[in-house]
Amino acid sequence: MSEMTSIKIATGVKDQLNHLKTHPRETYSDLISRLASQAQTELPPWQIPLIHVRINGVIRELKHPVEISAEMDEGEYILYNHEYRLLVVASDLSEGLKDIIDEFEENWNDFVLQDESALLGGARDLRRKLIALVPGET
Repeated sequence: MSEMTSIKIATGVKDQLNHLKTHPRETYSDLISRLASQAQTELPPWQIPLIHVRINGVIRELKHPVEISAEMDEGEYILYNHEYRLLVVASDLSEGLKDIIDEFEENWNDFVLQDESALLGGARDLRRKLIALVPGET
């Protein structure tokens, strides 16, 4: 038998846990273990629309949202969009989204603000895609 410890559970939480039991004799330890295992199960990637970005310190609305894929892996959020070369890993979703905005601005600086003649094929394609996202840019 594994070592046990005691924890305090609010009455309301205990009632909620009772409703989650698969059978009346399931212990709270077994129930919490089952719930923790389910929470750690991999979820399929989900999409977060990126609507606003920062360019040269100014917040700009995109012509259409860029779908950012989000995944959880070992307690960290992985946010990415391959088409626009965006990738960040963060322990917090909010921080990850801020980092995606930073990454977009870095890409803008690296590909749009550079002399186009210095860019190779793939970089030129990305430059055109980035410019096409932002109203008023040509």
